[in-house]
Amino acid sequence: MLAIETTGAFASVALAGGGATDGQQTCGTDGLKILAHVEGHDRYSHLQNLTPQIRQVLSDAKISIDDLSAIAVSNGPGSFTGIRIGVSTARALSQVRDIPCVPVSSLEALAMRASSTDDAKAGALICPILDARRSQVYGGGYVFEDMAGGAVLKEVVKAGPYTIDEFMEEIRDYSRVFMMGDGVDTCGEKINEIRSEGIAFAPEEIRYQRAEEVALLGAEKFASGGGVTFDRLEPEYMRMAEAERKLRAKQAAEKSGEKVNG
Repeated sequence: MLAIETTGAFASVALAGGGATDGQQTCGTDGLKILAHVEGHDRYSHLQNLTPQIRQVLSDAKISIDDLSAIAVSNGPGSFTGIRIGVSTARALSQVRDIPCVPVSSLEALAMRASSTDDAKAGALICPILDARRSQVYGGGYVFEDMAGGAVLKEVVKAGPYTIDEFMEEIRDYSRVFMMGDGVDTCGEKINEIRSEGIAFAPEEIRYQRAEEVALLGAEKFASGGGVTFDRLEPEYMRMAEAERKLRAKQAAEKSGEKVNG
């Protein structure tokens, strides 16, 4: 499985599989491993870097694009431009090569990065928060539950757009919280003002989105429910872009003015 992550500042691509059988990668979760991974170092240069990164991971793993069983893509929330680039690239590859797509939540995939931390093992609420500007975040709350096949991620605080005050209110009853994402960078001081006890911030090495977790989560989703065709792969922005919001407000005002004048 090819995985694409472009919702954050740095684009990354990963390739996951459990080995090759009859020329096709297996994408079940048993024996699944990361075969190749590459991450960019230029902020928000996804348009220039993504296609070369895809070529590189395929070359590193000595796999043809025609051998892929699915394409997982982080479809949001996050950078609007980044989401569009990642989803559009996945759609194009899917359409041209007739490969199913697997949409993956950037919040869920980011939360998976915390699975090996002491906080996650102790049952802390894992909270990925992504900067949505104007003191707002895209956030959610997750816990890891032990199952027969290993730890399973469960959403317990609904993923969505929040002001930081709203989000902190949502998680106030959790005594131990582990926060991740670039929302920590922009809202960390405000978070500490609201609550000083029981909050831990992820270290930078695991704080941000990465394609490896998109691959692993995408493989789980593909194994349990299959993928979608390119025309059914949709971005998950969680809120309108600023330009669209202003346009709609202007249109609503003009429409209201017409009614008054009429």
